[in-house]
Amino acid sequence: MAARHTPIDQAHRPRAVGWLLASAVGLVALTVIVAFDAARYFSVPEQALPNLVGTPFDQAARQLRALGFEPVTFVEHVEGVEAGTVTSQSPQPGAVVKRLRTVHLGVNTPPAAAVLPDLVGVAEAAAVARAAELNVPLGTTTYAPSAHPAGTVVAQSPGGGQRLGEGGSLDLTVSSGPGREPVIVPDLVGTDLDKAVQELTKLGFGRVETIASSVSFARPGTVVATAPAPGAAVPPGTPVMVQYSLSTSSAVKVPEVIGMPQWRAQLALSAAQLVVGTVTYVTDAGLPEGVVAAVPDGYTLPGTPVFLTVNGAPPAEPFDLFGGGRGGVAGQGSSQGSASGQGPTGTGGGTAGTPSDGSRLVPFTFDPTNMGVKRLLEQPYQLRLVVTDDQGERVALDRRVAAGQSVTTSILVYGEGAMLQTYIDDVFFQAWRP
Repeated sequence: MAARHTPIDQAHRPRAVGWLLASAVGLVALTVIVAFDAARYFSVPEQALPNLVGTPFDQAARQLRALGFEPVTFVEHVEGVEAGTVTSQSPQPGAVVKRLRTVHLGVNTPPAAAVLPDLVGVAEAAAVARAAELNVPLGTTTYAPSAHPAGTVVAQSPGGGQRLGEGGSLDLTVSSGPGREPVIVPDLVGTDLDKAVQELTKLGFGRVETIASSVSFARPGTVVATAPAPGAAVPPGTPVMVQYSLSTSSAVKVPEVIGMPQWRAQLALSAAQLVVGTVTYVTDAGLPEGVVAAVPDGYTLPGTPVFLTVNGAPPAEPFDLFGGGRGGVAGQGSSQGSASGQGPTGTGGGTAGTPSDGSRLVPFTFDPTNMGVKRLLEQPYQLRLVVTDDQGERVALDRRVAAGQSVTTSILVYGEGAMLQTYIDDVFFQAWRP
């Protein structure tokens, strides 16, 4: 049977044929355009790049444009090269490239010659990176409350478009976010230390540090001062230092050691139940030899380190407080030997057995020939031995001794925590626990 075409098929046939013809024509045109562009690209003549390093930028730019290239610059900073001089190029000199392309030139731009960009509104990290690109040294970065988002630059000095002066730097002000109301330091003088710390923490102070600064018989453990002072308006998070009082039972007085030789100062501090901290040595002809500064002073807790400044050369060896020697401190001998009686090696006999009352005999020998103090060998001296033990404090020996003469005896002490102190002509000399 012969096929029959409906009127609808006959009506759509011319339209379909038209679409096909139009598509074919468009495809041919596109192919021609692409082929033309490719031919034009491959037909662009090539040119070897000249060496422009060391050439003033204006001259280098004119030379490139004359050869059919477009210069693009970036900032460099090379010491000893005149500003505005080309210091690098890409592609490299001698490279054969097609005309019409760009050539990148590094131009020496010292910080003082750089025009500062406007960095207001830029994130801090981006602003710092941009300054580094321009070789612009950064000065002070200040953080201040602002309606701008935190971390955004809100001001700069010098401003955008200006140049730095010789040796100048770029200062930035960065937003720390919306401002917060300042906090008033309360008056906590007389308040219990623990309660004061709790209150300051609740108020939002960043760090609360405490330090003992005085002794109180009536109200130990209470606040005596704060820094910042009461009533000061400070930003939230500001650290506060709280000074408080010690009780007489827990405080020790830092002995006055200014003017003493180092070894004697260390003995005095040890006798006061303190620790010798860092010792700094200075050489100042305008100051006397020996200890010239000690920190802290006044009253403090037992075991607190006391930092000394000594005018003079450091000792050849460390001074051993309770090892029986002064470690070779210059001018004071290299060893005490048995002279101090510090420990059971004082006379070789140790201490006697401990009776039921807690008493014991401690051997004591003071030999000036091992002291390293020349005056004790040339002049008579007054030797006083003070005992502090469970029976209290008392003078166990007070004797006028001939020049160069030694003293050997035994001292009765009570308890394990006894301390012996010697004085020469009423001046403290040594202290130790037997």
